[in-house]
Amino acid sequence: ILPKIQANLVPGVADAIMLDMDGFVSETNATNIFMVDYTTKLLTPHADHCLPGITRATVIVLAKENEIPFEERRLSLAEFHAAEEVFTTGTMGGITPVTCIDGRTIGSGNVGPITKRLQEIYATLPDRPGWSTILPPFSS
Repeated sequence: ILPKIQANLVPGVADAIMLDMDGFVSETNATNIFMVDYTTKLLTPHADHCLPGITRATVIVLAKENEIPFEERRLSLAEFHAAEEVFTTGTMGGITPVTCIDGRTIGSGNVGPITKRLQEIYATLPDRPGWSTILPPFSS
C-alpha cells in the first residue's frame, strides 16, 4: 500500500512498480506488467511474486497465437527503463500503455506497435467462441 501512497503524491503518476525480494520487477500495485525489448520480444516477470492475473494469462495466449516472440523471466527495473514499449494488464483496464517510468520516456513516448496490436486483438475477444459468456436477460 505504501508504494501506491507514494505514487499518489507525485503529479501525473498513476501506479507504482513493485519489486520482488531480490529487486526484480514483479508487478504494479494493481496490475501485471509487460515490456517489449529492442528485438521486439514481449517479456513479463514470472508470476511467482505476483498475482497470475487472468488478463495477463490472456495476453500470453494471444501473443503465442499471433506468433509474437514471448518470454517470461526475471526482469530488472533498468530493462523496463530501456524498453521500447511497456504496458499493464488488468480486468478493469485491459491492456494499458505505459509511456513513462520514473520520469523516463519509454520508447517514442507513444503507444508502440506490439501494444497496439495486442489491444486490437484483445478487443475482438468477446466475438470469439469460448472467450465470453452471454448473460441471460434480467427479469424481476
